[in-house]
Amino acid sequence: MSEDRKVGRNFDEDKAADIFEKLRNVEGKTKPKKEGKFKKIADMMNEAKYLEGKGRLDEAIDLYKQVIFVLPDSQKAYYALAEIYRQKGDVSSEKDILMKAVGNCRDNDKFKKRLKEING
Repeated sequence: MSEDRKVGRNFDEDKAADIFEKLRNVEGKTKPKKEGKFKKIADMMNEAKYLEGKGRLDEAIDLYKQVIFVLPDSQKAYYALAEIYRQKGDVSSEKDILMKAVGNCRDNDKFKKRLKEING
């Protein structure tokens, strides 16, 4: 390598990224640059509902928990989790998820009401 050409001196990161993007397009292997956060959440919710319908509750629980991790104020995920725990008779887990829902969701009256019902 000559002295006047050192590693990184002539490297244009944007140009390189553009070239690689074009190469991927030529091969037909491209995906959209970034899926939106909410699209991924919607996909996880749909998959969780599907699994729940098939009776694969533990797998559905895992997906609902992932949704809550990404979107901590997801009322639908909290509600679905609480409902699964209720169906399974797991009162302790239902209480835990309801308390988290009360703390993380704005409109949390239905969660408070259910928590009162459980606590008697």
